[in-house]
Amino acid sequence: MTANTLNLPLTAIVGNAVYDYLTLERPETENEYIFISEQRPYGRLESASLGNIADKLLVAANIRQSNGDRRGFHIFRHRLATALLGNGVARPVISEILGHESPDSLEIYLSADFVHLKECALSIEWIPMDEGVLADA
Repeated sequence: MTANTLNLPLTAIVGNAVYDYLTLERPETENEYIFISEQRPYGRLESASLGNIADKLLVAANIRQSNGDRRGFHIFRHRLATALLGNGVARPVISEILGHESPDSLEIYLSADFVHLKECALSIEWIPMDEGVLADA
């Protein structure tokens, strides 16, 4: 994550979810921040807290639990970047959305740009194989 401020439009679905949180779930407190800790004293929700929340969700869903699996909030940023790349969004726009200061920071996401990686694949038609080995799934 970066420390760059980014303003994005709030969709109705997200706005409604925030409203529901504020009116139905958020503890009563004078704290001025929208998202606060679950336990007293109610403090600002820190960046590390978001990573911990993401980890809890991954554990509950039994996703990415092997040693060496990348976890935390970064995987959501990675997924967003690869989805935008796959849908033809221009790289400078993606860099801006992710809050990157340098467009070169996007390079790490290119390794997962499967749509464009497939364009680089070599044909294996010349390799002898038994019939049905590469049958369509």
